[in-house]
Amino acid sequence: MPGTKGRSGGRRPGSGRPGKASPRIPWRRVSAAARVGATEEEIIRGLPLPPRALEDPAQLTRFRDEVASGHALNRLDLRRLIRRRGLRGSPLAGSVNALSLLARNYLDWDSQIPVLETVPDLQTARERLGNLLGRLAATRSQIEGRTVTPLELLWRESELGSSPASGDAAPQER
Repeated sequence: MPGTKGRSGGRRPGSGRPGKASPRIPWRRVSAAARVGATEEEIIRGLPLPPRALEDPAQLTRFRDEVASGHALNRLDLRRLIRRRGLRGSPLAGSVNALSLLARNYLDWDSQIPVLETVPDLQTARERLGNLLGRLAATRSQIEGRTVTPLELLWRESELGSSPASGDAAPQER
């Protein structure tokens, strides 16, 4: 059998036990989902990822890199869109309010504005409170037909409470 040497035995394609292949992850879909701003959790739950897909540290690292890259591309696309809308005054260029909201959410534009803390102005508050009590006392004086002072109004409130009906009652004698 001179012509059969080398044809028998040895490993053949498809022979033997199937190897343990790691589950396949749809990388294009992961990248596309990240590029529109989906979080890792949304991608894991929303795409048909095999249960054991992210158990492999190499695949988990690649998954996180794909998501980070997609998020960066999303922010770049948004910046490009805002720039294009700013240069073009056409009403068909996109909604200014929608772009503003996207910029706030994805680019954190509102968190970069420093918040100014106001110091309470007690002098102005005292003046406003004095004016308000003076007007209330004048109105009360017209209703009762006699002079009512702001101090008397405060005394009535402290004695009777702050219910709306108690303001019409006369002060109680002790």
